[in-house]
Amino acid sequence: MGIVKLAAKFHNQKSEEIFVNSFSEVFPDAESLLRLEPEELGAALLEHINSWSEGELRTLGSQNTTTALAILYPDRHEEIKRILTEGWVWLESEGFLAPLPGSNRGLSFVTRKGKQFTQAQRLDSYRKMKLLVDTLHTRIDEKVRAAFLRGDYGGAVFAAFKEVEVSVREASGASATDIGVDLLNSPFKPHAGPLTDGNLPEPEQLALRSLFAGAIGYYKNPGSHRHVPTDPEGVAGVLAFASVLLRIVDERVASRCAAPATRAAAPHL
Repeated sequence: MGIVKLAAKFHNQKSEEIFVNSFSEVFPDAESLLRLEPEELGAALLEHINSWSEGELRTLGSQNTTTALAILYPDRHEEIKRILTEGWVWLESEGFLAPLPGSNRGLSFVTRKGKQFTQAQRLDSYRKMKLLVDTLHTRIDEKVRAAFLRGDYGGAVFAAFKEVEVSVREASGASATDIGVDLLNSPFKPHAGPLTDGNLPEPEQLALRSLFAGAIGYYKNPGSHRHVPTDPEGVAGVLAFASVLLRIVDERVASRCAAPATRAAAPHL
C-alpha cells in the first residue's frame, strides 16, 4: 500500500472514510516504517501531528515526538527513532515545521505551509513536484505550482500552455487578439516567421510549427481537460513538455538577438 493510502485517511462526516489518529494503527509494525523514504516518513509524521489537540501541540519537538513514537516499537526502538528523525529533518528542510521562537526546550510548531498540506495525497504531490523543480521552466513553475499541489491538474496544464502561448505572443510581437492555434502559425511560418529557425530544413521548420500548434490545440482548447492525465506523474510529464516548448521560444529569441550583434562584429572586407 502506498504512502497516500497508508499515511492517513481524511475525516469527512459526509464520507465513510475516517481520520486515523493512532500512529500505531497506521504503522502496526516496524517494517512498515523502515520501508519508507525520509519524505514519506515526513508525510506520515505531519499527518499524525496535524491530528493532535492544541494541548498536545504544545509539546511538539523532535526529541519528544520521535522518542514517544519509537516507544511503540520496543524491539527496534533506536532504529525507528533514527528514521523518524530523518523524516523530521525533511519536514524542517521543506518548511513544514519550524523551531518555536523563544523556546529553549527544542520545541517546534507546524508552519502555515505545514497546515496547508495536511493531506497525505497533497504531500505526495508536493514530493513529486520537488522532483520537477530543475526540469520546469521558471515561468511555468510559478504559474502551475499552486494548482498542481491542490490537485487541480486541469488548471495546472491549462496554465502551463497558456504561458507557452503568452511567451510566443510576446516573442513574436503578435497582437493580443491572436490566440490559440492561429497565433502559432505565423511566428513559426517557414522561412519568414520571427521565431522560425532558418538553419533548419523546411520540413523541420514545418514540424516545429506543427509541434507548437498541436500542443496548444491539444492541451489548451475548450475540450482540453479530457486530455489531462489524472495522476501526478502524468501531469508532471505534460508540464515538462510545456517547459520544453517554452525553452525553444527562449532559444529562438536569444538566437535572434545574437544575430545582429554577430553581423555587426563581422569584419568588412
